[in-house]
Amino acid sequence: MRKLFMVIVIVLLISGCVKEKDATSETKGEPDQTSEQENGTEATDTAQGEEEVDAEKAKSELGDLEVKLSGEAIIEEDQIRIEGESNLLPGSSIYSSGVTDGGFASSTFIDTAEVQEDGSFSFEFSGISTSTTVKLNLYTNNQTKEHYGENLEKATGPQVYVTDTHGAYEVKAEFYIDADQPMPYTIPIEIPQWQEKPDDYGEPEVWMEAEVDSDHEYLYFHGETNLVEGTRIGGNLRKDSGIIDAFSFGFTRINPDGTFELRVPYYKLQKGMYMPIRFEPKNNVWEDVLDTYGEHGEKLKGELVEKNGEDQYVELIVEIDAPDFDPPKDVGLTVEDEEVKIQMPDDLLFDFDESTLKADAKETLDDVMKDLQKLDENTEIHINGHTDNVGDPDYNLNLSKERAGAVWAYLEKSGDVTGLDVQIEGFGDTKPIASNKEEDGQERNRRVEIVINPK
Repeated sequence: MRKLFMVIVIVLLISGCVKEKDATSETKGEPDQTSEQENGTEATDTAQGEEEVDAEKAKSELGDLEVKLSGEAIIEEDQIRIEGESNLLPGSSIYSSGVTDGGFASSTFIDTAEVQEDGSFSFEFSGISTSTTVKLNLYTNNQTKEHYGENLEKATGPQVYVTDTHGAYEVKAEFYIDADQPMPYTIPIEIPQWQEKPDDYGEPEVWMEAEVDSDHEYLYFHGETNLVEGTRIGGNLRKDSGIIDAFSFGFTRINPDGTFELRVPYYKLQKGMYMPIRFEPKNNVWEDVLDTYGEHGEKLKGELVEKNGEDQYVELIVEIDAPDFDPPKDVGLTVEDEEVKIQMPDDLLFDFDESTLKADAKETLDDVMKDLQKLDENTEIHINGHTDNVGDPDYNLNLSKERAGAVWAYLEKSGDVTGLDVQIEGFGDTKPIASNKEEDGQERNRRVEIVINPK
C-alpha cells in the first residue's frame, strides 16, 4: 500500500509539472494583448508628444529674423489655393502677385493674406489659362519695418533677396504654374538651398556657363556666373541663320549664389539652333548692377564681352542639340530625353470634322516620311490623334483614332517605313497640351503626333 501511495503521488506531481509547462508554453506562444495595447498607447502618446514639441518649436520661432516661407499650391481647373506656413510675425501680411509667360502682370493673383497666430496663411484665386510665375512677398508696413528693419535689412535666410534699390531687400517665395499641365496637381513651395558664392563674385571680369535640357514645351538653361545677384539675363532662341525664332524667348535674374534658371518656350527644334544668353547693362535699372558694371557696361571685362557702339554687353552662346530632322513648315518638333515628337496641327491635314486627308496634306506627310526613313529598323513609334474638348467625348475619341489611322495608312502605302514598330492610337480630348479655355489652346490641342522612342 505504501508503495502504491508513493506511485500515485509521483504521477500527480509529474502531471502538475506538465500542465504548468503547457500553460507557460501557451502564454509564450500567444501575444499578450494587454502588452500590445500598452505599446500602441505608448506609440500614440510618443507621436502626439513629438507633434506637440514640433508645434511648440514652430511657435517659438515666430518672428525669428531668419525668415521662412513654404507650403503648397493646389492647382485646379477653376480654383487655385495656397496653403502656406511661415515663421513670420503673426499679423504680418503676405502680398501675392503674378507674371505670365509673356511678361505681363496678372491681375488674378493680386491679393493679401494675414499671417495667423501659428504662422500659417492662405490664398484662393480663380483658375487660369495662361502659365504664370506667382510671387509671395512679405508686405512692408509699420509692424514689419519695426521688426525686420525699414528696408527689411534685419531679415536673414535664403529667402531674402536684393532689390532694384541699394540697401533695400525683399522676402519672397516663388513658384511656377504650368497652365498646360493636366489638372488637378500640387506644387510644393520650398525654401531654396543656395550654394557658396563664387570666389570672384561681382568682379568686372565676367564669366558665365550653362547647360540645357528640354521637355516638349520648354528649353531649360541651368547656369552659373560671377555676375551679382539681381542681374537680368536672357534672350531669344535663334535659328542657324541667326534669325530669331518667334515667341521663343525668356529672361531671368541671377540668384544670390550666382546660379540661374532660364526657361524658354519653343515649338520646333532645328539643327544649328543656339541661344544667346545676354547681360546688357543698358537694359538693367538696378542700382547695384549699374554701380558694379557701369551704365553702358564700361567696367566689363573678359572673353564674353562684346561691343555695340558705346555699350558693352556679355553674351554666352549655348548650342542646342537637335535631332537630324527637317520637319516641314508649321510642323513642330520637340524633344524630351530620347523621346521625339513630330506635331502636326489638324488643319494642316484634315478639313473640319473630317478624317480624310486633304490633297495638300500629302506633301506635308511626304516631308515627314523622309525623316522617318532615317530611323533604324524596329524603332518604336506611336501615331496618336488628339482633339480639343468641344463636342461629344466619344465622338472626339473616334475621330482622333480615324485621323491617326489615316496618317499611318498614307505613310505605309507611300514610303519605306514598314520596318518600324508602329502603334496607332486615338486619345480624343484626354491629353491636351494647352488650356481648352481659349481658342488658341483648343487649336494647339487638335493635332496628330508621331512619337519616336516613346517613354
